[in-house]
Amino acid sequence: MRIILHSDDFGQNDDTVDATIECFLKGAMTSATIMPKMPATDRAIAFALDHPQFSFGVHLTYVRENDISPESPICPAVEIPDLVDKDGRFLQSNVIRKRALLGKISISQIEKETLAQIASLQDRGLVISHVDAHGHLHKFAPFRQALINVLKTVGIERVRSVQDIYLNKPFKSPTYWLGSVWGRKLKKAFVNPDHFFMPDSLQNPDWPEKILSYVSGQTMEIGLHPGRSEAWRDADRKAVQRFVALAKSQSHELICWSDL
Repeated sequence: MRIILHSDDFGQNDDTVDATIECFLKGAMTSATIMPKMPATDRAIAFALDHPQFSFGVHLTYVRENDISPESPICPAVEIPDLVDKDGRFLQSNVIRKRALLGKISISQIEKETLAQIASLQDRGLVISHVDAHGHLHKFAPFRQALINVLKTVGIERVRSVQDIYLNKPFKSPTYWLGSVWGRKLKKAFVNPDHFFMPDSLQNPDWPEKILSYVSGQTMEIGLHPGRSEAWRDADRKAVQRFVALAKSQSHELICWSDL
């Protein structure tokens, strides 16, 4: 099997950057997507420019986590009113998700912010291998269509699909029920691995020992969120380092997004 070990949120803060770099340097990460306008974005870009043997993409960000989190748009708020509040900050994820499901977000506004975020990294000299979205928003129709419209103009063809491998069935998750539909549409429009798995390392601490028995002979992305200060991120950091030893012992091949 050919496996991409991928870090989301690269650049979010110093903690996530430190942990992600640790994983790269220990051979437990092959790719990452950089958040374009965050406190440690500059550090993430600097590492990416110095390590072209790995793949780096854009972690497109259209929402903020909570009232005090720093996610903010690159475009002026007046150009993307569907994505921001009265103070020009991104709306929280649950609001954007509901608007996306109801088709109440302008695709052209998403396109503007998407182009601005991609350009902000390309202008720094970054070669972008692929994109995904913070909170996996690109699976929703307005965001997916915006990517279809935008990426062909900037020469990017690789986009993360939807999680299709679960160790525990999350019956309350819309993605569990609608993921196959969203995944087919993303696979039709873009290049991505055959399978995508994102572990919950606190709830499934033994995923490194289990996951390799679920898939064979294909490509798979494993998406992670390394860190140290939060328990769930620290669990990801430790688990992926254990996983890579198991994968290599079974002769699986670790690849980058750019190898697809």
